[in-house]
Amino acid sequence: MFQHNSVSMGKRYNYSAFGIQFESDIVLPELHTCTGGSADVKILFGIVPSEIHSPHEKNDYYQIAESKFLFRVDGVASYYVTNGEQVVVQLFNRDLREVRLYLLGTVMGVLLMQRGILPIHGSTVVIEGCCIIFVGVSGAGKSTVAAALRKNGHALLADDISAVKFDKNGLPWVASGYPQQKLWQDSASMLGIDTTPLQRLYNDMDKYAVPVPAGFWGHPMLLNAIYEINVQPDNLSIIPVIGAEKVATIMNHTYRSGFLEGLGLKFEHFKKCVAMAKCIPVFRLTRPNGVPSLDQQVDILERHHSELFGISETN
Repeated sequence: MFQHNSVSMGKRYNYSAFGIQFESDIVLPELHTCTGGSADVKILFGIVPSEIHSPHEKNDYYQIAESKFLFRVDGVASYYVTNGEQVVVQLFNRDLREVRLYLLGTVMGVLLMQRGILPIHGSTVVIEGCCIIFVGVSGAGKSTVAAALRKNGHALLADDISAVKFDKNGLPWVASGYPQQKLWQDSASMLGIDTTPLQRLYNDMDKYAVPVPAGFWGHPMLLNAIYEINVQPDNLSIIPVIGAEKVATIMNHTYRSGFLEGLGLKFEHFKKCVAMAKCIPVFRLTRPNGVPSLDQQVDILERHHSELFGISETN
């Protein structure tokens, strides 16, 4: 294992994200720092087991049981997540950037599942006091639309992973995530963001970590709607998603849903998606390839939001 100046030797760091308090051996600059106290989750530097006893699923990269997840990324690290309470990280690489990328992505998604939280693969924006999640397949533009809305005066609540938890009345709330967005170079250019000082997510990829020092919403919000971004050779439009397709849309955009069966959470996940579909409207925003401008998407979303919730749009 490697030692690194971003891995504490005795010192631990306290962070918060998704309504969870973390105590970490590893410096995590992407997360909000917080004062010490009782941690919900501990992230430790150590040795992970080579295998899980009687896993439900197993391949060369991961092993899963109901309360355990072992994940290996060659040349980066191995991660061992247990009971939604602890993550042990064994490093194979001196580059903590990649270690954090998987820790705050796939590993975090599984941790949320273990804690009974529904991770939606989408970006969440607060528009005039209403909480909206934007979902879509990779490349659909969910982070780009969220960034454009933030540029237009709205607040970012979460990017990439939107953590949904139900209250005692069965209503879905989205917890505040990381004050950062992941944007491709072309999206950053459209938004007027200079990527020169920014860090690439991977050395060989034109995708960047974009800090959000302002315009970040740091408190949980009651979820009001979901918009699925769909790229088709059609005009820009928004239509409602109804019936069984509504539930399917939520299920299809659950973050790392392929792990649910191995975790023993497939039926619980289905129940959560049905419950969410009963609480909120779901819409499909269709945009053509090479949409003329992000401004048009922002405009149609703000107008639709105003009509839906009866709130004046931002000028």
